[in-house]
Amino acid sequence: MSHLVFRNLPAPWVLWLILVPAIVMLALYAYRRPRRERPMRRAASALRAALLGIGLFLCLGPALREDQVKVEPAPLAILLDDSASMLQEDGSDGVARLQRVQATLQNEFSSVLEERYQVQGWRFGSRLQATATDGSDLKGEAQQTALGEALMAVLAENRGRRLPDILLFSDGRSNQGQELAPVAERLRAEGVEVHVLAVGNSEEAPDLMLERVQSPDLVLAGDVSLFSLRLRGEGEGLPQTAVVRLLDETGQELDRVEVQRPDANGVNVVLSALLERAGERRLVAEVLPAKGETALDNNRLDLGLTVKSVKVRVLLVEGDPRYEYRFLKDRLLRSERDVVLNCWLASADRAFPQEHSASSGPLLRLPLDADELLENFDLIIIGDVDPTELTADALDGQRFLKSVATFVERGGGLLMLAGPQANPSAYLGSPLEALLPVVLGNQRPRTDASFRPVPADPLRPNPVVLFSSDPEENLALWNDSAPLWWYRPVQRLRPGAQAWLVHPQASNEFGPEVIAAGMFSPEGWVGWIGTDETWRWRFPGGEKYVDRFWRSALRQLASTRLKGDRGRVRLDLDRSEVELGEFLLVEARLLDDSFVPVQGDEELPLFSEGEEILSLAAIPEQPGVYRGRLRATTLGSTLIYLTEDGRGDSEPLVSARFHVHLPSREMARTSLDRAALEGLTERTGGLLLMLPDSGEMLDELDGKEQVTRILESSMHELPVWPWILAFLVVGASEWLLRKRLNLS
Repeated sequence: MSHLVFRNLPAPWVLWLILVPAIVMLALYAYRRPRRERPMRRAASALRAALLGIGLFLCLGPALREDQVKVEPAPLAILLDDSASMLQEDGSDGVARLQRVQATLQNEFSSVLEERYQVQGWRFGSRLQATATDGSDLKGEAQQTALGEALMAVLAENRGRRLPDILLFSDGRSNQGQELAPVAERLRAEGVEVHVLAVGNSEEAPDLMLERVQSPDLVLAGDVSLFSLRLRGEGEGLPQTAVVRLLDETGQELDRVEVQRPDANGVNVVLSALLERAGERRLVAEVLPAKGETALDNNRLDLGLTVKSVKVRVLLVEGDPRYEYRFLKDRLLRSERDVVLNCWLASADRAFPQEHSASSGPLLRLPLDADELLENFDLIIIGDVDPTELTADALDGQRFLKSVATFVERGGGLLMLAGPQANPSAYLGSPLEALLPVVLGNQRPRTDASFRPVPADPLRPNPVVLFSSDPEENLALWNDSAPLWWYRPVQRLRPGAQAWLVHPQASNEFGPEVIAAGMFSPEGWVGWIGTDETWRWRFPGGEKYVDRFWRSALRQLASTRLKGDRGRVRLDLDRSEVELGEFLLVEARLLDDSFVPVQGDEELPLFSEGEEILSLAAIPEQPGVYRGRLRATTLGSTLIYLTEDGRGDSEPLVSARFHVHLPSREMARTSLDRAALEGLTERTGGLLLMLPDSGEMLDELDGKEQVTRILESSMHELPVWPWILAFLVVGASEWLLRKRLNLS
């Protein structure tokens, strides 16, 4: 391609305001007279102007420039929403928004655009990332959507180059970063058009959502398992009553609850089931869909758990045979199916055979060694006994307390039962005081009035004190229980402890006075019951609620020992509820047969469904401890486990379970925000279409906005002699004409 250029070209204002007007005026001024022969005078003026123009042309330094050019397609950025809301199913066909986008892109749509444009592929959630233009990299794991930030990031990525137009695939929902209106104004100022293929439904259809609040990972066969859930409802046309059901693996209904008027704030729901069969169980909680509801993926929850057939080995230590001791001892001896009990009554005659379960022998002496306690027991219950009176040797009491503290530090359970004689006064300053879930203080026992303890949190009670799947009915049961007359007040809860029961009226500066509490301290569970009158408890419906209380308390306090090989192997997660795409901290602890931390630097393979999913690395400064970070990539319940031989198909040695759900902030509103997308396209001059109309978008993006690039340029001198010849001819013509007009 050739272009005429001028090497001596002055500023445009000099050319058009000075030089050109000067030439015209000189040409007219030279032939302003005579007045006669006007056509001849005009011809002479034109010749004079042409003569001066040719002179000016030569003075400007004309040259010929040859350019080699290349015509390229215009740039186009495809921006794909990869947030968790794209996993929403808008219809009854079970196809998520993300799948619809991928199907559109892979059905020749992206290939046609790549033929017409220089296509850039980007995906975004909370930040912008490069991706395949066919959407194959999309996972829908982002926990926030920052649409405005993503659009601005596209500008930043193309700074210094021609800015591309943008084709956006999104539902328009943005819950992080800049608002769209100022971003759209910036895009318009930069000349960037944003076209949108919108996904989702803009109508706020009714949507019932089940969320997990609290559910057990491990229960013992024959226990009643309680699942605490929350039912939320959004959109128009929500039902007055919703039905929530609990189903087993075969679809058999185990429990159901009717929820009145579910709303966006949520209604707590508790489902229960008696689980007899041991093994890995996969229960399902579901809410029956409302009329017109289309988003059905959040109507179900996978409630996986492990049911174990194992007995809790209990050591019950007491001073005198008080009524509370006899009540608890007889109840545990009758629970032969679930409990192996050994008693140590300090006041008993040495010839008296200590009481025990039929499956064990009597204790001939009190175990004083921590290893012996760990080998034979899962839970130690200490009643109203002075440590100095446990045996004939007063020093044995201190040995026993130190061993109990070690027992707890290695995963054993401990329950302290208050009494009027020695517990807890005799344990102040002992190795056990710091392990308790309560700060004891110097309060005196109270017997001035009867009271009925109540759950510390009536809406979300601890499983130990949860007797009914209906929190209101559960509170009513406690309010109707037989009253107690004696309790030992404590100052307050320790940090990290959870109150089970509190006094309904009495309180101090720290809140209601605690009657019962539990805490994980430091490796095993420790419980506190501040009354010796649980024998008084009678509930409407008989003894089953007292049985349930003691069964639940024993299982929770012994749970660390029951999860693994009697506490020698532990597998812990930093939390059991996690949002999709987040990371979990997984920690394993290994002890040998002598309960000594295993030494070694080898990695520990972690499995799920027979496949290795992570290698836990040994922590050099903490023998026996292995850690790793695991990303939650699959919705629902996931069981992870370790095996003794390091093979995924072997029997699990210890296991843990976590539950993955969609991000709460991201899923708060998932309907199509059409107004936001309309504002974006109107401000930038783009086109807004629904995803099924992608063919019309191809008609709009026809690729005619091509880019011309100059690859190479060369300058050639313009031949001068034709212009000199033209100058002489015009000059001679003007001279002859001047003679003709008789001008000097």
